Amino acid sequence: MIRKTKFWVILFACVFVLAAVSFYLLWNSGGTGAVTARIWLDGEIVEEIELSTVVVPREFDITTELGTNRIRVEHGSICVISADCPDQTCVHMGKINGSFQTIACVPHKLVIDILTEDDA
Repeated sequence: MIRKTKFWVILFACVFVLAAVSFYLLWNSGGTGAVTARIWLDGEIVEEIELSTVVVPREFDITTELGTNRIRVEHGSICVISADCPDQTCVHMGKINGSFQTIACVPHKLVIDILTEDDA
């Protein structure tokens, strides 16, 4: 009886260690490279911001004939904090800080995406 219990304890311990190591590797796989936010208007890049070097958060407006979006840049992230578009989807998307994350304001033809050094 003790032998069977010892087997299961060792098996569960091994599974736990394997899961913990896998989680750690996945969590830290983002790399330490540069993280750059690209701001696009109507298909053209209008600004690139190196998010990993931002020390003091800042806000600025992007205004076109279609409307205005207020952008907030912080260390490692970027977001749209206000917009005068009717649906406010871009505002509700929140902060983005990694690859495969995008903010889009379709009425204003504004797109913000992230490019990491690993993507290049």
